[in-house]
Amino acid sequence: MTRTLFLAAAATLVFSSCATVNRPPSSTSVDHGILIARAKVRGALIPFFYSVGDAGKIEPLDENGQCVPGLRGISGLWANGYFVFFDLPAGRYVLRGASFASRGVRYQLVVPQTSPLKRSVVLRPGAAAFLGVYNYDAMWPEFGTALKRAVRIVGHWLTPWMNRPVLPRDADLRLFDTGPATEIAALQAVREKLRGTPWRRAVDARLRELSAPEPVKTAGLRSRELPLHSEPFLSWRDTLKWGEPRRVSGGLGWRRPGGEAQIAVFFTSAAASGFAGWDAAVGDLRRAASASVQDSGEVYSVRVATRNGPAARVTTYSYPNGTLVGSVTTVILTETTLIPDGAGLFTFRLRAPREEFKSALPAYREFLLQLVLGLPPPKTSSKAEFSMPMGMPP
Repeated sequence: MTRTLFLAAAATLVFSSCATVNRPPSSTSVDHGILIARAKVRGALIPFFYSVGDAGKIEPLDENGQCVPGLRGISGLWANGYFVFFDLPAGRYVLRGASFASRGVRYQLVVPQTSPLKRSVVLRPGAAAFLGVYNYDAMWPEFGTALKRAVRIVGHWLTPWMNRPVLPRDADLRLFDTGPATEIAALQAVREKLRGTPWRRAVDARLRELSAPEPVKTAGLRSRELPLHSEPFLSWRDTLKWGEPRRVSGGLGWRRPGGEAQIAVFFTSAAASGFAGWDAAVGDLRRAASASVQDSGEVYSVRVATRNGPAARVTTYSYPNGTLVGSVTTVILTETTLIPDGAGLFTFRLRAPREEFKSALPAYREFLLQLVLGLPPPKTSSKAEFSMPMGMPP
């Protein structure tokens, strides 16, 4: 009995099902993380419309799937159809229910109580985890039940200053999905709402673990995706707007219009003459960085498409022809990134005068994120999904 009361008290804080949190709360510990979930129900009368949950309830579980007390955190932020539980200690959690507002009341969806371990997720310290997507099919209640609920709804319309009624939503769970593609979609859907918070760093770290590609860049009034330009060794999107690339054997190059900045991408086959392998290439990169007096010699990580690779900067000096050494000097910065591949090695390079390098670097890094290494992914068709408006406010 005491254990039940303790859990109920903790649940009052976390399970408030409030969609009123319009900004992420601060973290109370570096070891606390977040959980993300989605629940939606397809209409019984018009199956093309969906109502989407904006809040939920979770429970902590032990290794045997039994509920344990001690839950701490805040739930409620709703972003692009996903609700988030914040500031949770590490442990195993399961979603127990979700709710959404409609017609001036709040409807509750019940998650099946069987096999909780199979639907649970382990939240690591300071990390982000995904509870899954729950898709329901709504059902018509019995006539008497439906009539009683209709009376409560109309009654609240007449007394909007009263608390919003909470009604059960009769529905069957049709789909439960926690696959990598579904998790990536969830993380990318909430990440912008979490900008400037430690929760954003946790989400980005999880996306890197999943080798998730960046969302495709769009342009124009209709926000159309930039098309992929296929090459034998990769595909690229024209985020630079620097014009068509120069093509050479195994490589492409772009030059900034009206400037000196240049970008080059190369692929070296493992079967090519003189290819010494990955370790030798990284060693050459380190030696070039450490040999430059103006640079720290640091080798850092840069993300290219869904992969990460070592990168370093080198400073060189250019003396135009016909001038005395030292009289006219152009300082050139070059950043080189290497990405290993089973068939060889990718090399990416930005080269620009020092005063231009800083302004060109963000465009270069965005360009790298939008690349598709190897063959372009197959085209997939997506079906439009209609969401039912949340309805009248209380």
